[in-house]
Amino acid sequence: MTKNILSNEIKKGYIKMSNMDVRKDFYEFGRNMQIVAICTVLSIATGVTGLIALIFIFIALGNIKNANLKLNNEYLKQFRSKYIRAFILRICGTIVLIVGVINILFGVYMPMDITSYWITVSISIIVITSGLVFMITSVFAEIKAWKNLKRFFEENRSMFPDNLYFELIEGCDKLKTATLLNALFFLIITIIIGFIYQIIGYFKLAKLNNLMLYDVPKTSPTQVILPESRSSGINEVASNFCPNCGSKLSGLGKFCPLCGSDIR
Repeated sequence: MTKNILSNEIKKGYIKMSNMDVRKDFYEFGRNMQIVAICTVLSIATGVTGLIALIFIFIALGNIKNANLKLNNEYLKQFRSKYIRAFILRICGTIVLIVGVINILFGVYMPMDITSYWITVSISIIVITSGLVFMITSVFAEIKAWKNLKRFFEENRSMFPDNLYFELIEGCDKLKTATLLNALFFLIITIIIGFIYQIIGYFKLAKLNNLMLYDVPKTSPTQVILPESRSSGINEVASNFCPNCGSKLSGLGKFCPLCGSDIR
């Protein structure tokens, strides 16, 4: 029982110690999202910065992957996988749409008999429709991605300071709305509003780059104090923990406050 208690304390200490590494991963995520936000703003003038923003988005996703290697959180996993899926679907949809438009222009401007013309037009319509399906699916995938990231923040609120927590939640909401508005690309006003919401959302997630400025929560110490190997030290450690559930005892009372076991 004593060995199990010590083993549990070591494991708990290791998990707490790794929390500092998780904070660094989220700090790096915030720093990369800040670059994404700035490049997105500058993309108004040049498309090169838009490509740079895309590169740093995937670097930020790598930070999320590193954090999740320690947390093993399903919401973080789903966020990353759905965002990547949305990106792939969007690329495929764009390519298919371009092929469909080129094909239909070919049918309009190239001389051919009426049968060949309608065959070409029909194929073009099918291709364009497939491209639109890819694009719509990518929109829903990205919206779900931001929803999953929001759920992670909601269920792990204790990991983040309150003022930062609300910024992160709002950032995810802004990016969900931006994704939906950008999908309505045929309306100029929605593209403008979506672009603004996207920038705001990126900057709010970028505030994670201030995470290291906050104190480490008391529940997440950065050091692990290993028990001494002497038998007296082991007995002392064992007396401070419940022999049944291993929870720490205050030294008062005759029963464990967690499981109610007799500790006399």
